[in-house]
Amino acid sequence: MRKTIQTMDGAVFVAGKSKECTNPSCTHFGKHYYATGVLKYSLPYSTYGLDVLAFIGWQHEHEHQQLVEIQRSLKGRGVEISESNVGKLYRQFLALLGGTIAYTQEKLAATAIEHGGLIWAIDALQPSMSWNLTLRIVRGIKRDTS
Repeated sequence: MRKTIQTMDGAVFVAGKSKECTNPSCTHFGKHYYATGVLKYSLPYSTYGLDVLAFIGWQHEHEHQQLVEIQRSLKGRGVEISESNVGKLYRQFLALLGGTIAYTQEKLAATAIEHGGLIWAIDALQPSMSWNLTLRIVRGIKRDTS
């Protein structure tokens, strides 16, 4: 995976090599694994940084800005983005936020057991129980140790 992503601080080129298990006797045979270092900066198939995604979510949820206002604000900061891409990134923000709901956490826990761990592909967002967002920087890998 090689791509240039737009961040709030300018364009960044990232590259990483993903792997597929080729050992037929392995329980993970044929499964595909992303280069996790690349996922620290943007979601797969996205050319916008996670900081841009967090900015969009914060502006819409806390500042109550419309998508066109967020687009103008991002363009003023040097991020080239269309209103439709702002909407797409906002929907991705909501999907990632949805991963914190109890039902979804149960499904993620089952997936972590099945695959021997779980790597979150986003940082800087954590909702409180009242659905207000708090920006934080959190990175890590959660592995099932049992």
